[in-house]
Amino acid sequence: MQSTFMMSRWKITIACLDRYALSSRNVRVRRFAQVKVAQRAVAVVIDVWLILPFHTLVFYKIREAADICAIVYNHTAALYHSIYTIATCGITPPTIMITCTVLIRHNLAIKRDFREQPANATNPTDPSSTNTHFQRTRDKNALPMLFIQVIVYCFVQALQLIYTLYAAIASNIQNKSSDHLANERFASFLADLCVYLFPVTAFYLFILVLRTFRTELHNLVSKMLTICFGNRWNIRIVQIGNVTNSSKLPDGTNMAATGLPRRIQAVNGLVGELR
Repeated sequence: MQSTFMMSRWKITIACLDRYALSSRNVRVRRFAQVKVAQRAVAVVIDVWLILPFHTLVFYKIREAADICAIVYNHTAALYHSIYTIATCGITPPTIMITCTVLIRHNLAIKRDFREQPANATNPTDPSSTNTHFQRTRDKNALPMLFIQVIVYCFVQALQLIYTLYAAIASNIQNKSSDHLANERFASFLADLCVYLFPVTAFYLFILVLRTFRTELHNLVSKMLTICFGNRWNIRIVQIGNVTNSSKLPDGTNMAATGLPRRIQAVNGLVGELR
């Protein structure tokens, strides 16, 4: 399980590196923003994180009295695991993410200044102007995505890493009170919750932050409902144009030629006569 979580974190990290390479103006750096390079990087991440957490299979033990499986009962192994977790999960990925975010922001600012040069000011309908607008919109959506991911990652992982370090330090404390044990169990629950929280927050964060994702989600759901239930889920109100109506009013006037208020008054008059 730890392998899969670490894979997800480091895949986001290499995604930040890929975004930085794509936004760079250096041709050599942009060469790394290719599908083949990304596939190789993902394969390396998977292989590495299938091997590195091997020590957890050795040092994790089940304590029947506490009904828990953990590594904290071996002080040396727990301290090593804490240092290993902090280094590979709490320090390196956030550092790379923050650095890439700052560099991407710098690269996008340079691109924006370059585009805003009055090259197409005399011809706003030029196709290159449309392409520039599309790139500006894409770049505008890229920064919030990265900032949100980095902020949430740092916040969520900080809580989990603090508990991991505390559990390693407090593993040799004897004669803990019942309140102390209850607090540790609650902290352990929160730490485990933080581990599961980050992988599932990206979807909701992007939906809340970016209008583009909300539009895409709406279109996707509408398309799925249309496929499953037919066109009755895709009802649109369309304004009706000229409608020919041969109905005559009591004074001989064609209803289609009259305005809406006059037609309403005429209908009300007919209803009054019937009464």
